[in-house]
Amino acid sequence: MKSLINEPDTVSSLTTTDMKTLISQARPLCEKEENLIKILRGNLLAVGDLHGNFKAAKYIVSFWKEQEIDTLVFLGDYVDRGKQQLETINFLLALKLLYPQRVFLLRGNHETPYINSFYGFSSVCIKKFGKKAKRMYNEYNILFSYFSPVLLYKKILLMHGGIPDKLDTLEDINALDKGDLDADSNTLGQILWNDPSEFYPGFELNWERGVYYTYGKEVFSDFLQKHQLSMVIRGHEFFYEGYKFFFENKLLSIFSSPHYETDSKAKMAEITKKGEITLTDVKATD
Repeated sequence: MKSLINEPDTVSSLTTTDMKTLISQARPLCEKEENLIKILRGNLLAVGDLHGNFKAAKYIVSFWKEQEIDTLVFLGDYVDRGKQQLETINFLLALKLLYPQRVFLLRGNHETPYINSFYGFSSVCIKKFGKKAKRMYNEYNILFSYFSPVLLYKKILLMHGGIPDKLDTLEDINALDKGDLDADSNTLGQILWNDPSEFYPGFELNWERGVYYTYGKEVFSDFLQKHQLSMVIRGHEFFYEGYKFFFENKLLSIFSSPHYETDSKAKMAEITKKGEITLTDVKATD
């Protein structure tokens, strides 16, 4: 795995057997992680949606290593839409195997067959694996179903989509079933899908996506207070500049795939031990 991380482009040469091995070795690590991962010390780098942008993934990992940042957290959406979806997810799986206590792959809404059967990943598998496509596609999705949905870094909550309604305690997230292939749990679905809204104070039906909810400043502030949090960092939405702050800068949304639309930018967020946040450009370079 170390050679794969040191020479990332070799990921393109992985055989079907190699990929099966990656999946089979990564799955036990993800299965045993709690749904609510807790990181209490060090500094942290948070990464938003990549959507198959392998060049961006390479840049991010290189930056993380060079800056000697303790923890690296990806907020989901590794596959679909992009040109190098398998290269991206396989590279990150190898990274997880090499640094199991420092690298965390959170689950996004595209880590479900309900979505990735329509937005590109299934087609990529058919093209790559031929007759073995269905099995490999299923193996990846089963693995995705064991990715944890939430990480708590001190008093900052990191997730893909957004806060769920009617959550009594953060520990209740650990009671969610792992292996929920299509994220049928209402709470898990909201964590993967919900969006912040500056137009409504509470939870409202998310008419733009057609599923789950938007959440406004009022319920968001209540959520922070109830669970003794200072901030939420999430992905899930594309912004031309690569990020957007909501709710008096208490919520940060980041998107980490540059050139997603023409010359759009991308950001990642470094959080220092003191809780200070620095937004850094993500570059897609060879």
